[in-house]
Amino acid sequence: MPIAIIVIIGLTITFFIVPVRTWLSQQDLLDTRTRQYGAYEEVNDALQDEVDALSVPEGVRQAIRSQLGYLLPDERRIPLLAQPDAPVTLPARWPYTLVAGIVGLRETQQVGVGNGNLDLYDPTRP
Repeated sequence: MPIAIIVIIGLTITFFIVPVRTWLSQQDLLDTRTRQYGAYEEVNDALQDEVDALSVPEGVRQAIRSQLGYLLPDERRIPLLAQPDAPVTLPARWPYTLVAGIVGLRETQQVGVGNGNLDLYDPTRP
């Protein structure tokens, strides 16, 4: 009788528990692969949208303008924000001394530009 019980337990483990555990691990793997596939599909869709946009001349022009800052010959870049004329009062200790030095350098540069001695860097000019 004890040998029959051991044989029944062995057969149960062999034919029921091991296949169920394998099936569950395969389900987990399938879920993981499905999520990865969905992420790849999203990336592919985004890339296909970009390819579709670049296949027409207007899309190419827009990409050049946004990524390279290209301007047409009759266009001019206008800065939207001017530098504020706010006074700078910072503590006289590190790291504020570095910031105060940078602000002082900028003020000196603005005075030089105003006097005509210096020229500002303009990325639109070669």
